[in-house]
Amino acid sequence: MTARRLHRAAPAAIVSSIARATVIAISETGERLDLNEDGQLRSAGIAFGCLIRPRPGDSVLVLREGGESVVLQVLQRDGSTGAVLALPGDGAMAVEGETLTLTGRRHLRLTGDRLDLQGRSLALMAETTTWLGKAITGVVERFTLSARRHETSVETMIERAGDRTAIVDGTDSLRAETHLVKVTGIASETAQSKVVAVAEDLRMDGKRISMG
Repeated sequence: MTARRLHRAAPAAIVSSIARATVIAISETGERLDLNEDGQLRSAGIAFGCLIRPRPGDSVLVLREGGESVVLQVLQRDGSTGAVLALPGDGAMAVEGETLTLTGRRHLRLTGDRLDLQGRSLALMAETTTWLGKAITGVVERFTLSARRHETSVETMIERAGDRTAIVDGTDSLRAETHLVKVTGIASETAQSKVVAVAEDLRMDGKRISMG
């Protein structure tokens, strides 16, 4: 009698089956799918390990168990080879390895509200580089720029430094509509030869002017 009662109390075995279905639609949250399985419309969730995000028209592998259906993976996609890797419901994803390589044969794009690159060393190598933004801020101990030709075009430029040294091995040329120099301390200029040419007026003001 005890054995019979134990046998009757044992839970019924869960029947599982695997089938192939076609994705009809995706919910707004991306966590549920409407499937066409042998002409029958079914609703299914997405397995946590199904990293390729299904699209309408995809052929998928479905696990049916205990009255629930779960899409395990995408089997086939017609008309496009593109794919999006994402967790169900747009969850966070991390990829970790000793060495990681991302290769875009034609185009590689990184998009986000905030993009952080952190490392002991960062190397950017490209034939052309373009920076577009409203503000660029750099805080470094030392900044070195080496170029064959350097051009800067701005509406207003302000430079501020504790000490400044400019070394020009060739010719230093300045062309401006108005040139103002204000030195609160001592201004010293040394040259082997100097020529000052003005079209109309040359004026020197001071309490004491010594020449020679």
